[in-house]
Amino acid sequence: MTLDDRATRLSKLELIRLLNAVYGVESHVDDIIDRYLAAGEGPGDESVALVETLSAQLKQIADEDEFYGYRGSYDFSERLSSVLSAIDNLLRPQDPQAALSLTETFLELADEAFQRVDDSDGYVGGIFKDATNQWLAIAAELRQRKPDAENWPEKVLTFFDNNDYGVLDDIITNSAALLTKHELNQLAAHFEAEAKAALASPREPGRYNFEAAHACIGIKSVAEALQDMALYEQATLLTSPVPNTLQLASIIDFALAIGELDRAGYWLEQPQWQDDQCRYRSLRYLWLKRKGDTDLLKTELWEDFTQRPHRYTLEPLWQMVSDPEKQQLRQQVENLARDAVGPEDWVNMLLLVGSVNRAEIVLLEQPDQFASVHYGTLLSWVEIFAEEHKPLAQVMCYRALLNDLLDRGYTRAYRHGARYFHKLLALDKVLEDYRGLEDAQAFICGLQTRHWRKRSFWNLADYPNKPPKD
Repeated sequence: MTLDDRATRLSKLELIRLLNAVYGVESHVDDIIDRYLAAGEGPGDESVALVETLSAQLKQIADEDEFYGYRGSYDFSERLSSVLSAIDNLLRPQDPQAALSLTETFLELADEAFQRVDDSDGYVGGIFKDATNQWLAIAAELRQRKPDAENWPEKVLTFFDNNDYGVLDDIITNSAALLTKHELNQLAAHFEAEAKAALASPREPGRYNFEAAHACIGIKSVAEALQDMALYEQATLLTSPVPNTLQLASIIDFALAIGELDRAGYWLEQPQWQDDQCRYRSLRYLWLKRKGDTDLLKTELWEDFTQRPHRYTLEPLWQMVSDPEKQQLRQQVENLARDAVGPEDWVNMLLLVGSVNRAEIVLLEQPDQFASVHYGTLLSWVEIFAEEHKPLAQVMCYRALLNDLLDRGYTRAYRHGARYFHKLLALDKVLEDYRGLEDAQAFICGLQTRHWRKRSFWNLADYPNKPPKD
């Protein structure tokens, strides 16, 4: 039975008792209750109480001085998200004009919010980007009803120019539903004039020209909104007549995204690529794929892999070759010279082409080379080796995981380490030959000797933390 089903069976008195029991336990839950209660107040003036409640909650957030560290940033972002969703879901259907105004108030919180939060994971930034898109959607809806109610291009430009934390970066890019093509072109002309004026003004040699860069970002944003290739190119060429390869890559990515394959081909022919062949090849392969030139793409991928073996070349090539060609390519991967590729990349490639036996041999031959492999990679290997019934290869992966975890003393992951430890105990029961590796008891004894002080791990593993005395 769902929550809705259960709630509908309650009487009004029982629902009031439930709210009374919940209210006051957590402040953010109180805020949600207040909003829903306000949304249901007063016939004909439903939005008045809700606007007052939401305004008060936004003001409370603005007036606070609490700093949210890395661990608290997610909870802060959830609080912000809850208010933003209420504006959109509770207020907007009743009063879109008030919803627009409150969304603007929300956006004005950005400077204050980012000054008191460690947003390393980008949770808070993501909420403000959502708020930007919410503002654009409500504004577009209002403009359909009242076309001349606001100077919308001016309003968008004001947001774009006052964006210290970058949360409004996409406001012009995503404004095609709000602004007309003519208005967007006017914005582009405005930015072009600003860029040229900034480039012509005297300044110290080597000083970063922020004004010109900002204006060119504006031109690029308009180009993205209009999907205008020439405008996007202009945004780069104004400040960089000879673009570097990162700038060229950005132009080509945009050209591919909007289907301007000829322009992408033109920029792929520039001489700057001589010094950045890796990026060039990656973009050229995307270009060939978009053109549908699969024969040339396959030929170039195979040539590239033969000269410079790499998993990122092998992956698309493996998807393109026929079954007889797969056998040939698998043989080529198995016979790679040891100095042609690192052991981690080699195992990845062997597993990709289904050469699991050879991958296990590589692990056995160089067990110490896998101590620094990322845990996500090791776990993916374990899964493949388990499916192929390779217990010894699983043992090597779990040992690498456990050694890394304990060497770093990563206490938050000790519960995972305990699970790896018991996987090793289980695998020891089915392994008859360690083929030169130390057996389970020798490995565990080494762990106990090196890490006996990590008592919390051994408690989770339910195993003595010191080796038995001789």
